[in-house]
Parts: sequence; structure tokens; C-alpha cells
Amino acid sequence: MSGSDKLSRALKIREKISQRRPDFIRQEANRFPRLGEKWRSCTGIRSKMRLKKKGRAAIVESGYRSPVLARGLHPSGKREILVYNIEDLNKINPSTDVIRIASTVGKRKRLEILEKSKTLGVTVVNIRPSEKVLLEKREAPSEEMKEKETKGKAPEEERPQEPEGAEKEAMERKEEGWSAEREEKELEGSE
Repeated sequence: MSGSDKLSRALKIREKISQRRPDFIRQEANRFPRLGEKWRSCTGIRSKMRLKKKGRAAIVESGYRSPVLARGLHPSGKREILVYNIEDLNKINPSTDVIRIASTVGKRKRLEILEKSKTLGVTVVNIRPSEKVLLEKREAPSEEMKEKETKGKAPEEERPQEPEGAEKEAMERKEEGWSAEREEKELEGSE
């Protein structure tokens, strides 16, 4: 068996175990709400829960644990790494790691990290919906600007060259409705 087969098998086993794993609640938590649901192991010498009597709540044991290969991995099978700044992205291998941006990172830096991770091809686990929208807005204008530029400009080969000097004056006269005969008449009339 290759390493990837072992890992995928371990991930499947981990999923099955986690589905069967009970909620471990503290002894007498149902009687005393002030104790809460948080787990504390029972230590009483006559504790029926510690003695694993039938009908009592389950206690934490190593048999409920996930396989060593899959322990601590993201469900995708990659290692999850916490990132605080852009420099942390340089240490990440996209084929084996995914990143989770720390909760203490602000919005501006989060967007910078998301853009950099996209260029590096690194998967980000905790992208917020508002950040997805902002990233799409940042990408969209650049595409729209390119389209506008290409629509507005004709290629240089197809674009006619503008006339210079005397040719330009002649073109302007034609546009204004001037003709050579009319010009001569006006010159004679002014003399």
C-alpha cells in the first residue's frame, strides 16, 4: 500500500469512529446543571460510571481515538497551518498543506494573504463570504478595463494614419465644404 492509500483509508476510519463517538458528559451533569457538559473523569471509589456499569454514560478511552496517520489533519487529508502574515505563506507547501488565517488578523491583511495564496495555489480553509465578494470585485475591474481598452482602440495596423501639413489642411477644408473654385472666388472678391 502506498502512502496516499494508507492516508485515505485512515481518513475514512477516522470519519467512522467520529460518527460513533458518544458525547462525553460529566458524571451527574444531568442532576446538577451547574456542573455543565464539560468532561471531567470520575474518580469516586464506588462510581458506577468509572466501573463502566451497564446503562451508564461512556467515559473517555483510547479506543475512541482516530488513527495516528489521520490525527490532526484537515478532512482533505492535508496539514492545517495557522497563518498570521504574508511571510508565513513562504513556508507552505501547497501539495501537503492548507492554511487557516488567524482570527486576530485584520481585514486588509486578510485580503492580502488571500490574494497571495491564490497566486501560490494554496487552499484557504476559512474564507469569509464578505471576502469572496471583495476578491471578485478586485478581479472584475481589471478584466472590464482590459475589455474596454480593446474595444476602444483599433489595432495599429488597421488604424489609418493621420495626414500631416498641407494634406491635413485640405482634409479640414473638405470637411467644412470648401472647394478650390469657391476659394478662388473669395480671393478675387477680397481684392
